[in-house]
Amino acid sequence: MKKCILLLMIVSKILFSGGEISFEKQKEKVEQERIEKLKMQTDSSADKSKELNSSPKEDTSNIQSQSNRLFYDDKFVKKVNNISHIQKNIGSRKLIEYIKTQNSRLNENEIQNILGYVFKYSKEYNFNPYLVLAVMNTESHFNHSTVSSAGARGLMQLMPFNFKEFGVDNSISGNIKGGVLHLKRDYEKTGSVSKMLVCYNAGCGRLTNNAWKRIKETREYIPKVIQKYNKIINL
Repeated sequence: MKKCILLLMIVSKILFSGGEISFEKQKEKVEQERIEKLKMQTDSSADKSKELNSSPKEDTSNIQSQSNRLFYDDKFVKKVNNISHIQKNIGSRKLIEYIKTQNSRLNENEIQNILGYVFKYSKEYNFNPYLVLAVMNTESHFNHSTVSSAGARGLMQLMPFNFKEFGVDNSISGNIKGGVLHLKRDYEKTGSVSKMLVCYNAGCGRLTNNAWKRIKETREYIPKVIQKYNKIINL
């Protein structure tokens, strides 16, 4: 009887020990898998963070490089007060035809009217008229009846408070004048074309801590304006 009990105790101990060893191994395996999974998640997060941080930086650098050329390389801006130069460009066939491609509903008289006010106020406030046209195209595609979901109106998409701020109405003349004053103020405030465009699109407050970089619309807005500007001056 004692031998049986002793035998059972030995067998039980062997079985228990084996189960304990098996349990420990399983526990180690689970822990190892958990560590590997955590490492993979960490690496993935790091890659995403790197991508998010590097991509806007590269885009911003490229945008800044392009935007700085807007004023310095524009051979027309220094001639903005030359009346013959302005009158010649108001009637430029290439410019008129280009605007028709952007808004086929406009007739030539309507285009001439828009161009007349753009060059008039650009001359009056000493601002680049071709940049005004590029912003106008980006904002409304030369459609004065455009109203955004935020309440921006007209060719230059002025907000209600802009009309009060610049003392203009929403006529074609008033809207263009307000847009020119808006751009000129923002450029004089920031000294940078890209920052000026951030102010125009999202408000100068977005310049703080580069908050504008988190806004997809604004990141895309700057190169759109620059692209349209380059198209216009190379007609």
